[in-house]
Amino acid sequence: MSIEKYRGYVIEGFAKPLGSGEFTALGRVSMDRRVIEESDALGLYTTREEAQRHGILWAQKYVDRLDGSH
Repeated sequence: MSIEKYRGYVIEGFAKPLGSGEFTALGRVSMDRRVIEESDALGLYTTREEAQRHGILWAQKYVDRLDGSH
């Protein structure tokens, strides 16, 4: 799991291991210990780090949409 602060939110990127040696990417956005949004599966990646990073990128984009930023 990768955790960052972004524009006042806590964003997380997860890598769920699959039996094939690949990882599914997932993201989460929270504020004040309350989950605001969790992603569905975001794709398959060959490394844990790639999957976590993709989850973080999803969460950043979600926060940008919440804040009306581009």
